[in-house]
Amino acid sequence: MGVLWMLLLLGLTVAVAVALAQALLPRSGASRDDDALSVLRARFARGEIDDDEYRARRATLTSTPGGRP
Repeated sequence: MGVLWMLLLLGLTVAVAVALAQALLPRSGASRDDDALSVLRARFARGEIDDDEYRARRATLTSTPGGRP
């Protein structure tokens, strides 16, 4: 019975450590890209930028560092 409690305590400790790590570590780059695209879409919807500028900026934001989309 003692081994079962040790495994339960170990599992709980790992779960708490993972939850803390996710809460404290910065978000991934994908989320920032999504935020940037949301701002870009909002600016386009408000008429702050035209179609050509929207497409150019969207292409920049969605392309990979190697230049491929």
